[in-house]
Parts: sequence; C-alpha cells; structure tokens
Amino acid sequence: MNFDGAIFKEIHKAGLSGVIRNSLGQSIASLSELVNLPYSSDIVEAMAAARAIYFAQEIGLNSFILDGDSEAVIKCLISDDDSFSSFGHILVAAKATTETSCCISFSHIRRLGNSVAHNLAKHARHVRGFSVWMEDIPPHLQAILSADNG
Repeated sequence: MNFDGAIFKEIHKAGLSGVIRNSLGQSIASLSELVNLPYSSDIVEAMAAARAIYFAQEIGLNSFILDGDSEAVIKCLISDDDSFSSFGHILVAAKATTETSCCISFSHIRRLGNSVAHNLAKHARHVRGFSVWMEDIPPHLQAILSADNG
C-alpha cells in the first residue's frame, strides 16, 4: 500500500491518498481525500499515512506493507519510541489500531516509486470529501499505474 499527500495552498486544502495493490501491482482499492490544510507538509504526510492505515483496515486487510516517500513519517512509524514531533500523535493513534493486525511493516520509497499515490493525492483537488475506487483507480491515472508496474 502506498500513501502520499499534496498541498493546495491557494485553496487552503490538502489531498491525501492511499493505493492498495496486490503482489502483481494491480489496484485492489484506492482513495483520494480532500482535507483542510494543516500547518506543515509533514503533518499532511502523517495524515496521509494514517488515512491509508485506516483505509486498509476498513476494507478488511490485516496484513500489508505501507510505503511512503516521507522519510520522517516512515521513521516515526518504524520506531517503538514515542514521537514528540508535530505529527507524532497522528501516527501513534494510527499505529495503535494495527496492534491486532497480523503483519504490518513500513517502508520508505523514493518519489519515483510513489507516482500513483502522488498523482492520486493531487487528484484530491477535484474530490468533494473523499472518493474510493475498488479494484481500480481514476481512469486518467491508468497509464501511470501501468508504467509503474512495467
């Protein structure tokens, strides 16, 4: 599962995304959500990671790898120590919900490896509230998903 966040300063909003894929890279489910803009990009990324964790649980996954391009967020998720960062409380709450899950791991990836989630976060600008696609992503992102798999 990949996550990402995007900032839309001019409209004081942020986009959150989560893309769940199977081992072949095919989309199982994806989410794009528009939220009020918090005061830092790290908080946007933390909110995106937390939303991705909640989304995976909402569709019944109890085993997944969470990939994101925010090194600070991934380090916080991996750490067993309490985080005193501005976004630590967001991730502590999300991680607490995974304690009964089977196998959850967290991985930092480069921006290039996160292109589907990044573009889905940018797509949130056109979403009212949130949108979910089951076994799919928005049609205009199909080429990016194919290139990412390919």
